[in-house]
Amino acid sequence: MSRYKNIVFDVGSVLVNWMRMNLYTTLFHGDREKAKWIIDHVVTNEWNDQTDLGKPIDECLFDLKQAYPKYAPYIVAYWYCYKDMDGGEIPGIYEIMCELKQRGYRLYCLTNWSHETFPIVKEVHARLFGMFEGIVVSGEEKLVKPNPEIYQLLLNRYSLQASESIFIDDRQVNVDGANHLGIHGILFTGAQDLKQRLCACLQIRHF
Repeated sequence: MSRYKNIVFDVGSVLVNWMRMNLYTTLFHGDREKAKWIIDHVVTNEWNDQTDLGKPIDECLFDLKQAYPKYAPYIVAYWYCYKDMDGGEIPGIYEIMCELKQRGYRLYCLTNWSHETFPIVKEVHARLFGMFEGIVVSGEEKLVKPNPEIYQLLLNRYSLQASESIFIDDRQVNVDGANHLGIHGILFTGAQDLKQRLCACLQIRHF
């Protein structure tokens, strides 16, 4: 029998597709080159990381508009059109979560996300987030993966044992962060691969 009791999920690219390209391609009337440029040079991953760490979005937007005044309307769209970056559920993930719940596993969520935009995602995908017994959002804690403190915070807050927990994330660095604390990390590449890996970990034949 498997020792695992708790399954912890990341959000972006594991539960839901978060796609800036959708929004900016629309704003640039289908011009994907312009959309890619603004993502690579203005509303970058590094800039978004500040919101994941809890910096207020108003401050982040202000700083960026000061640096790129020409693109101010596209910068503020990042907040006011946030739902347009939602690319929907990852195919097959809801069914996996339902199966895990039916088998008695406890589901949790650990995500790098702004505390201001997370409620939007949570509302849109209520059927996913309604299955979690606990959620830790980096923006609320001002800690981000792979900082070991945020994994430990999850364990402490919900009285979880690392050796009884599995963590699923789409970034290897975050999986490694979990492994270093004794949590079994799984790199997410798709629902079918996840099923196979969970079957092996949980010692079950199939989903």
